[in-house]
Amino acid sequence: MKALPVIIIGAGGHAAVVADALLASERAVIGFVDQDVQLHGSSLCGLPVLGDDEYLSQVSSAEVMLVNGIGSTGDPCIRMRVQQRLQDLGWRFSGVIHPSATISNFAGLSPDVQVLARSVIQPNALIEAGCIVNTGAIVEHDVAMGSWSHVAPGAVICGGVRIGSFSHIGSGAVVIQGIQMGPRTLVGAGAVVVRHFEGHGTLVGTPARKVGN
Repeated sequence: MKALPVIIIGAGGHAAVVADALLASERAVIGFVDQDVQLHGSSLCGLPVLGDDEYLSQVSSAEVMLVNGIGSTGDPCIRMRVQQRLQDLGWRFSGVIHPSATISNFAGLSPDVQVLARSVIQPNALIEAGCIVNTGAIVEHDVAMGSWSHVAPGAVICGGVRIGSFSHIGSGAVVIQGIQMGPRTLVGAGAVVVRHFEGHGTLVGTPARKVGN
């Protein structure tokens, strides 16, 4: 059965990466919607910015799916709230898998997960709703990623790691095997996490240490 065409929510940098992955996988993309009126009528990756969310009233949720193009480098709750609001209106959200990504047949991914170019997900990894595995990231065997978490480009999550919901693992960071991190953990770019962390805080450096409150 042919996949339904999609509209991407948001028209920023992450939306462009998502669009590129969808086009590479030969998925039909109608365009973008974004609340920024200055973007309306412009184009991104050769696709039109159609307007704001009001544009969605012109199409049928039975014939079109949505893709979350909002990035999560700031507050991941923003992309969650936008998606949940639209889901409450009856819209379905599609996942994104770049054709160059490597995903084990024995990994478990929620339907809306985004797996971008050259990333790797190994056996028995579990990736929950709303997660992003970004460009070139590696998620090893038996990793559990809590919902709405983001593994940024080039990060390496070693085997058996547990990542709490709403967490962000920065570009080039490494989390060694078996580490458990609670919700809302922010790991800075290039950090190496070697100890368990209760969450609700920021880790930086090598070895990673907590900073701030």
